[in-house]
Amino acid sequence: MALPVVESTSTGQAKSSSVTITAPTGIATGDLLVGSYTSFRAGGSHTLNTPAGWTTIRASVATASNKVGTNTFYKVALLADETETDYTFTTTGDEINGSILRVSGAAVGSEITVSEVDVIASSAGTSISHTATITPPTGESLMVICTGGGGLTIGAVVTASAYASTPTATWTEQMDSGYRDGASDGSSHSVATAPYTGTTEFTAYSYTNSEGFSGGVVSVLIVISSPESATGTNALLSVSPTQFSQAGRGDTNGTSDLLEVQPEFFSQSGKGTSPTIWTNEAKPSTTWTNEQK
Repeated sequence: MALPVVESTSTGQAKSSSVTITAPTGIATGDLLVGSYTSFRAGGSHTLNTPAGWTTIRASVATASNKVGTNTFYKVALLADETETDYTFTTTGDEINGSILRVSGAAVGSEITVSEVDVIASSAGTSISHTATITPPTGESLMVICTGGGGLTIGAVVTASAYASTPTATWTEQMDSGYRDGASDGSSHSVATAPYTGTTEFTAYSYTNSEGFSGGVVSVLIVISSPESATGTNALLSVSPTQFSQAGRGDTNGTSDLLEVQPEFFSQSGKGTSPTIWTNEAKPSTTWTNEQK
């Protein structure tokens, strides 16, 4: 059993309701593709769309006047994905930052086994902490944090750093994308991953934003499972077979009973007809005399 591994990533951003992201390099059939984005809209309803052919992991919008939402989804790469050039994510927001991770070594049929979303509806703070209740189901996993924020910002584009978790894991940032327009509205989206060995429950994770967001932050903690270990003892026979004793031998020593039942002999019930015994016919007693000459 081996840990799932991030093989390549691709990111994109747009001051729009949709963004086109170039396909990560080296996609092969069976790879796990994990897509995510953060969308921001200054007021009004906000819908987070999952692309056709993908399965939603978690999606949530912070309930604030300046609404920010984060959506995460996945798919197992098909043959058509090997030649796909790009993917498009859409929302009803005004800004969108997104990414795709290409992961190898994920479990087949149970790629995303545990996920959780945590929303801080309004936060101008820079040190962001989230609670979690996630237990990795297998002994070797890839942990993923997808986080985004939006709203009024004071200065430049917001970035994230200093990822941490309980239990401790070594986090690597895979993408960090942000946008800020002239009116000081802004949004950001970042993704970090950490290999983890064990089945201890994750109870918290955190990171630091370079600036605070008035519209809130949304974060998702995901576990990508590795295949279950195939080691162990397999009982090939659940019941011992019955052994039959040998009843004879194939060589010339000893006696082999070739007949299990003695044959029945029937007594003769008839005979042939006795032939008639023939006797010579009696000679006539008349005496013959010669005629006179």
